[in-house]
Amino acid sequence: MTAPERRLVDRPAPMLIAAGTGLAGLAVAGGLLDMRGPTPTPVAIPAMLAVSFAPLGVFVLRRLPGHPLGRLMLLVGVTATVAVVAACWSAWLPLAWLSQWAWWPPLATIPLIMLVIPDGRTPSPRRRVAGAVLVIAGGVATGALAIAALLRPRTLLTVVDDRPPPGLRWLGVVALSMVGVVAVTTLVVVVLLVARLPGLDREQRQQLACLLPSAVLLVAGIALDYGNVPYGGLIAIPALPLGLTFAVLHYRWHDLDLYIHRGLVWLTLTGLAVGVFALTATVVGRTVAAATGWTAAIVAVGAVAAALHPAERAARRAIDRLLYGRRDDPYLILTRTGQHLRAVVDPLDVLPRLLTSLMDGLRVPYAAIALRALSSASEPLVFEQGRRSGEPVRFPMQAHGSVVGDLLVAPRRPGAAFLAGETRLLSVLASQAALAAEACRSTLELQAARERLVFAREEERRRLRRDLHDGVASALTGARLLADAARRALPDGPGPHLLGTLTTELESCATEVRSLIDGLRPAALDDGLRTAVAGLTLRRPGDGPRFAMDTGGDLDHLPAAVEVAAYRIVAEAVTNVVKHAHAEHCRVGLHRDGDRLTVTITDDGAWAGEQAEDRQPVGLISIRSRVEELGGRCDIEPSAAGTRVHVVLPVHT
Repeated sequence: MTAPERRLVDRPAPMLIAAGTGLAGLAVAGGLLDMRGPTPTPVAIPAMLAVSFAPLGVFVLRRLPGHPLGRLMLLVGVTATVAVVAACWSAWLPLAWLSQWAWWPPLATIPLIMLVIPDGRTPSPRRRVAGAVLVIAGGVATGALAIAALLRPRTLLTVVDDRPPPGLRWLGVVALSMVGVVAVTTLVVVVLLVARLPGLDREQRQQLACLLPSAVLLVAGIALDYGNVPYGGLIAIPALPLGLTFAVLHYRWHDLDLYIHRGLVWLTLTGLAVGVFALTATVVGRTVAAATGWTAAIVAVGAVAAALHPAERAARRAIDRLLYGRRDDPYLILTRTGQHLRAVVDPLDVLPRLLTSLMDGLRVPYAAIALRALSSASEPLVFEQGRRSGEPVRFPMQAHGSVVGDLLVAPRRPGAAFLAGETRLLSVLASQAALAAEACRSTLELQAARERLVFAREEERRRLRRDLHDGVASALTGARLLADAARRALPDGPGPHLLGTLTTELESCATEVRSLIDGLRPAALDDGLRTAVAGLTLRRPGDGPRFAMDTGGDLDHLPAAVEVAAYRIVAEAVTNVVKHAHAEHCRVGLHRDGDRLTVTITDDGAWAGEQAEDRQPVGLISIRSRVEELGGRCDIEPSAAGTRVHVVLPVHT
């Protein structure tokens, strides 16, 4: 927000509101009292725009400094005030000239307001193009009117000249053409706004709902104006800035989804009724003689009623589908849910897709599935979609006689309730998804059990290795040394020969035990994971790649399963880099962050991931298998220069 705007909407705001409102009020009073005679242009519409837009624009800017809607509303109010003052004091020639064209800029700015509602932004390219067209066409029309007013400073809009000068005629054509462009673009803006409705979230729909009363009053005002009701159209003008202000600042005060539905139905049916009546009246009026007027009227009414009934049903279905999804077609929702359950192979992907299908089908703001734990050792798991607002309705999910979880669905409005048909549909969906939920829960429990088994296995291997190394291996080595010492101490005879044989057997047994120890767990890990991995990255003879290593976090107190997996993963990746990637540089990273260990191997060699899975290097397949055992995540993907292996392992201490 700029400094002048900040000063405008800061402390002087009450004075500005009072001054602007008072100035516009005096101007309107001067025009109504006719103190100087008739003004060269009408002042009622600009005066109403000034009185309604200016103070509300300042009010919006005070609450939301720099908001585009507040700026545009203030711009409409200020330009309309200028037009009113110029028209009411047009005895002075410069103001008379100004009054001939100053009425147009505030009217041309209103479509820009419609372009940026409800959030004040225009991210869509089509909306930006429409905004540019509105600005250019409005500016060209303003310029053409201003130049034409130089030739007719008092009578441009009030006196019709049968033979205007050529320059004035062409300026009029340009101005009218640009006004037409603005009108057509305004219709395009309305179409774009309606087209955005399916993609808006609940809060944005509530903001637009605040504008529905304004739209109703505008339609009523236009109807009254065409019916020659005095000041009928003026009544509707303040409805637009009031609706905009309420939409921007206070749309959360009320829950207006129901009003959106009824208002859209009403506006759609009103437009259809007017169109059908007009078309019927035109056709009948041209084809039926004047003597059969009553007959024609009855035929027209019957035709409109017959056409309006199916149109009403079609409009309700379309708008219900827009706001409430396919709730009136439960078979379609159930069919799509079944398709999702059959199409997904991974049980863990079924529930998120099911929730997405449910939210799209019923247009609800939040849906979740809470799985109950199979045992006290496990924890409940929740899959969520959307944003929770209010207390969701719970639908039990039963499979094989037991409750496996709950389907939680939030109503469209806080405090509201689902219809009876929707409740039945959700109950059926919960029953239909129960088997998938049970499969998902069983998969997660199986994964957890496998992880516990792997962790326990590696811990037991580490214990066995330590016991064998410190117990049996040491005992065998000591026995061999004693036997060898006894052989040397005995005189020549059969005794030394037998002791030599015993020494050889003990040496062979110790070698087998050491081999068994090394098979239980890599010996390099006895010095820690950091040192073991550093040994893998030592420069190999020949033209191999240059290795670099970086580590972080506590790597000295890791579970045995994580240590072994990380070491094996780095070993497989380094072997793949040397044998298959033909890289020149390779970087290995080990970083522990709380309960996660991240292993990253990046090289600048050939990318082998595009090969079929059965033709990929065995090392990459082995890496994925080790990660899956521990319930981690593995990404093998191309890097900027070669291949990147990124592994995240859970650390359960």
